[in-house]
Amino acid sequence: MTRRPAFWVWLLGVVLGVLTVWTTLVPQARVFLAGTLIALGVLVPVLLLAFWLFTRIRPVRAAPTGYSWMALAWGGLAAFGVAFLANTAFSAILTKTTGPLFADRWADAIAAPLDEETAKLAGVALIALIAPWVMTGALAGFGYGAIVGLGFQIMEDFLYVFNTIIATGGIQQGEDTIASLFARLVYSAWWSHWAMTAVAGAGLGYAIARTDRPLGTRVTVAVTAWVVAMLMHAWWDSPLLPDSTFGKGVPLLVIAIVVFIAARHLDRRSVAYRDPQRVSHSWGQVE
Repeated sequence: MTRRPAFWVWLLGVVLGVLTVWTTLVPQARVFLAGTLIALGVLVPVLLLAFWLFTRIRPVRAAPTGYSWMALAWGGLAAFGVAFLANTAFSAILTKTTGPLFADRWADAIAAPLDEETAKLAGVALIALIAPWVMTGALAGFGYGAIVGLGFQIMEDFLYVFNTIIATGGIQQGEDTIASLFARLVYSAWWSHWAMTAVAGAGLGYAIARTDRPLGTRVTVAVTAWVVAMLMHAWWDSPLLPDSTFGKGVPLLVIAIVVFIAARHLDRRSVAYRDPQRVSHSWGQVE
């Protein structure tokens, strides 16, 4: 693993992400200790449960745990750190070029989809470069993408907890933390970053694994999936759409489910084509 340049890129990204978290979130965590403890008590179990589920959605074989943890670390540290800095810079550019009113209204829908979806998808690409044998198809890319997105999503939940506490003056940490977590977990966790990156990852997984397909087709699928992920993100952040959590979120979940079903179907057909004797008639387990 350490002989591959991609590993050192991954490690550098994670280290820089740790530094970003240390200088941005940790100081707030020290000030708002009650909110931090409540958030940890809720988000850590959610993280572990979702991680466990995402590592078991592949029908052919379970995802290697070590690489899954690497994907989680990239999402929660490296991608979060890159996106935090990139979004700030992009928003500043929009403010200077288009004015504060436009930037305040549109920055999230313009900057976040491009910066965040690219940073997260880079984690899936690095896993594929570090360990090409784990990227067995579209569903592997879906799974690793979901894990990267999960790490990013949980770290962003922490950020929003502190933003909510600060916005109300920091005098009711407990109530603000619970309100923020309720909104983030109950109303948006079902179709948030994990779904967007899973869609993009599925396209990348297909492009990497399906060497039996023309290169142009594979590149088209990967780029299309990445663009769809960005459009999903822009849809969620768009100020033009009604502020309805379910109205915005359900279509994103539907897209993720459709991509999952399609990826599972493609992978099962691919395995059956290569070695029909290895595929069982049950939930796609290798025999």
